[in-house]
Amino acid sequence: MSEHRYRLILAFFVTLCLGVAVVASAWILAGGFDRITKTSRTVTVRGLAEREVDANLAIWPMSFSLGGTSLPDIQKSIINQTDIVTAYLQKYGLTEKDYTVQAPSITNTTLQFRSEQHRYPFIATQVILVRSSQVQAVKNAQEHVLELLGKDISISQEYGNTIEFEYTNLNDIKPEMIGEATRNAREAANQFASDSGSQVGKIKNATQGYFSIENAAPGLEDKKKIRVVTTVEYTLSD
Repeated sequence: MSEHRYRLILAFFVTLCLGVAVVASAWILAGGFDRITKTSRTVTVRGLAEREVDANLAIWPMSFSLGGTSLPDIQKSIINQTDIVTAYLQKYGLTEKDYTVQAPSITNTTLQFRSEQHRYPFIATQVILVRSSQVQAVKNAQEHVLELLGKDISISQEYGNTIEFEYTNLNDIKPEMIGEATRNAREAANQFASDSGSQVGKIKNATQGYFSIENAAPGLEDKKKIRVVTTVEYTLSD
């Protein structure tokens, strides 16, 4: 084969390969842009769900102080007044399962305040921690706490003398609230799709937000408002 003929054949094959490559590249690029265009047609929306529930746990630290002239004297006073307070709680329907008598704190004033005169050389602080699911019973006991004044017991403000209310059954209502938030997100997506002449497809991606629990309103600490926001990405089609 002559050198000239060899060069012609080689040039033909090179040209043919370049043509095939150009066609293949155009087909790949066209398919790729089509795929990008389709997958990029999505809408991301948020769905909100809120619910108001009653608190199911009440925590009330009852603190009172008393003095004594000797350790045996103050011991008797602690036992006596603790019995009075626990009987008071039982009067309003609370049992030993609803409260804990904590160890008292005793201060020797003759050691700590040498330069001052104190009526009692020993002062004790006793805390009875009420932690109960009987929320209404705890509220009733607090509302009538002035009854203890008649028995020479004053509930201290050291711990605020307030009840802390909590809601502990969040897992029981989580599925319903997530479902509600997702439905609300779908409605928002449908509105966006309607405005753009599209239809909402399947969920492409979803993120559950944090559940927040807050007081329903000032003065309504025993009622809680639970809130969750979900973020959902839907595909769109013509």
